[in-house]
Amino acid sequence: MVNFAEIEGAVREVVIERFSDAKSLSVKVERTEDFDGDDVLKIYIIFEPKGGNDTLDPAKMSGLPRHIISRLEELDFSMFPLVSYVSKKEAAKLNLAAA
Repeated sequence: MVNFAEIEGAVREVVIERFSDAKSLSVKVERTEDFDGDDVLKIYIIFEPKGGNDTLDPAKMSGLPRHIISRLEELDFSMFPLVSYVSKKEAAKLNLAAA
């Protein structure tokens, strides 16, 4: 079985590849449970886009879970990813430390 550090690394690789245009990007990955008690991966994308825009590319944002799921399947890991996008400014307000 694959260890959690490998999962974190794989998720980070996918995120960085998909958002290569972001000026500053960090990723935090946690194991948690959803409202039904099922195990899920909670993924926080903490970003500061180029040009001072308020958001990342919406097409890339909406397609990211599909890319993460594909990468996790390659590792024979089936936990569902829940992705949240948070600006660096918002992350500071929320005390959300990125890895």
